[in-house]
Amino acid sequence: MEWTAERDWPRLASGLAGRLRRDCGAEWDGFIHHPFVRGLADGSLPEAEFRRFLIQDYLYLIQYARAYALAIYKADRLEDMRSASAIVSGLLDTELALHVSYCTGWGLCVEDLQSQPESLELLAYTRFILDRGQAGDLLDLMVTLAPCLIGYGEIGVRLVADPHTRRDGNPYWPWIALYGGEKFIGLVDAGIDTLEALSLRYGADARYPMLLSEFRTAVKLEAAFWHAGRSGAL
Repeated sequence: MEWTAERDWPRLASGLAGRLRRDCGAEWDGFIHHPFVRGLADGSLPEAEFRRFLIQDYLYLIQYARAYALAIYKADRLEDMRSASAIVSGLLDTELALHVSYCTGWGLCVEDLQSQPESLELLAYTRFILDRGQAGDLLDLMVTLAPCLIGYGEIGVRLVADPHTRRDGNPYWPWIALYGGEKFIGLVDAGIDTLEALSLRYGADARYPMLLSEFRTAVKLEAAFWHAGRSGAL
């Protein structure tokens, strides 16, 4: 039976997150069913391309932390400030170190990660997020950040559930299992809860066309980011 969000992960199909995901259908499908993702699933993705992607993903995490630091400033409630602060702390103190550790298994040291320039795809994506966060409010910022969190969760769960996903001998299976695992699913659910709470407080219904435009652009840039590993020195 084919995996569907409505049946297997209904949280993805409800509330503001579900509405944005549904109304951005073509772009969303292009993101989660990208050839890069299919290459992860069957193990055919060139390993050099994945290593370059890992470098850009490390650089993305740094900008992701900056976006949540901006969320602290944009928040108008202390609990939102604390929540964003905890995410920044987790990224800087834990997630970046875990990423470095994972990259070590792919023959990459921290100097490799820090010495490479940001790709054009990374520059376009992360600066769009920061620009919308600076120009708008906390809901604008969270909407532009949502495709990354929700999309990686859906990709992971879809691939784990797909019997055609190669497990034995697939060098990308640990990556798939990470994003399709219970811990990351819990982070996605928490992010959906935050987005829904903000949508009620910040009047998402009245400004939905703008939010959809922001989300759609972020999804397109997220899909383009799969190409970040196609060129580079390593």
